[in-house]
Amino acid sequence: MKRAFTLAETLITLGIIGIVAALTIPHLKAYLFEKQSVNNFKQSYSIINNAIRLMEEEEDCQGEGCYNKFKAPEIEAIASNIDKHFKYADKKCYPVGHRKEILSWLPEKTYALDGRPASYSTYSIGAKLGADNSGVCYYKLYNGAVVAFPRMNAFNNSGVLNIVIDSNGKSGPNRVGKDMFPVTSFGDNYTLMPYYNIHSWASPDFYKGLCKYTTAKSCKIDAKSPAAYVLTNNKLPDLEKAGFPKNP
Repeated sequence: MKRAFTLAETLITLGIIGIVAALTIPHLKAYLFEKQSVNNFKQSYSIINNAIRLMEEEEDCQGEGCYNKFKAPEIEAIASNIDKHFKYADKKCYPVGHRKEILSWLPEKTYALDGRPASYSTYSIGAKLGADNSGVCYYKLYNGAVVAFPRMNAFNNSGVLNIVIDSNGKSGPNRVGKDMFPVTSFGDNYTLMPYYNIHSWASPDFYKGLCKYTTAKSCKIDAKSPAAYVLTNNKLPDLEKAGFPKNP
């Protein structure tokens, strides 16, 4: 004959279950977030990379030659040559320094790699960042990611097209290295590259933590280039281990 659990035994069992859940759920949530962030970034990277290669074939140009056809900060003409080669749920372009609306599907608060509020749309995506001194086009993809095409330089022709991929769109934490990854298309390259400090005049805060070189293999696995790290290791960098704050 089976013995019924006493009230005390039931409470103890429930307590144990609660403790196990408290220890397990945060790790499970972190694991699922990392999986989604990595997969969405890599998928979005592949989508945009393929679109740029198709654009280069169609326009009979490569990298710098494709973008220097248009005077800075013109971005919509460049973006239109690329976005005809991929599908998206929504799109919005802004000319230099001009924003009359805040898109509901863009992150409201955006953070740089070092955890401080981001200030440039050339390496991050944020509803309140504005277009800096460059034009920028935003795309909402069907996988939930948001992609930005900001023109690097508004003062002269530029052969650089920066691209920022936020793997989960408006959802947090909206921080470079966690769910936001800057890459770039420039020079005579046929493929996207992890973003790095291409301008000697850029302040340390502008490119802090970004990769100096143009290939993923040359980037150390210590979060110096989040995009390179993910593409190389198929996981998110440990920002704390790399010397950055854990939050946000």
